Amino acid sequence: MPRKKIDELLQERHDRRTPLQRLLNRATDQAAWTAELRAVLPENLRHACQVRSFRGTVLIVVCLDSATATRLRLLGPELTERLRALPHFSQIEGIRAKVSPY
Repeated sequence: MPRKKIDELLQERHDRRTPLQRLLNRATDQAAWTAELRAVLPENLRHACQVRSFRGTVLIVVCLDSATATRLRLLGPELTERLRALPHFSQIEGIRAKVSPY
């Protein structure tokens, strides 16, 4: 398989996006979603939660530890309502918390 520089991969023009472009777009989306989530979280949870993805209408959030995941689950209905006011989360119906150090 021929090797290409990252700049070349990013510059490629196809009808479809390259795998690297998809990965970079996903990382950008996750960072934006995480920033919006953290804006509505209580101060003590902000830096312990990160958005992993959406599955349908459920937001998947990873937490640093089980205590944070439990607090997030308890706040779930309230957070869901607050997040629905934001454009990226207008269709959200629930939050699923997972424990995983990032």
